[in-house]
Amino acid sequence: MRASQQDFENALNQVKLLKKDPGNEVKLRLYALYKQATEGPCNMPKPGMLDFVNKAKWDAWNALGSLPKETARQNYVDLVSSLSSSSEAPSQGKRGADEKARESKDILVTSEDGITKIT
Repeated sequence: MRASQQDFENALNQVKLLKKDPGNEVKLRLYALYKQATEGPCNMPKPGMLDFVNKAKWDAWNALGSLPKETARQNYVDLVSSLSSSSEAPSQGKRGADEKARESKDILVTSEDGITKIT
């Protein structure tokens, strides 16, 4: 099922309501998916090496290559949904070195010892 434009806009609003900071890697993934969903493949020149923030954003967006806008929109909605449900879920205690894994269609988000990894 593809996310509608309304689903995407709802996810954009939902991100602002997250109770817990998702971390820089997740924020970069959200940024890249947003840019891909709204503008398509990265069309900006690569920032200089010392422009760390913009280079990280560019790298994240450029890594999506030619991912279709509709797929990026769906992945964004799925990621926000997984973040929202994890921040609203009551704490279930430590599970195997605080390991939690959430899967969506093309994204795997894992957290272990306070480190979040998206693959």
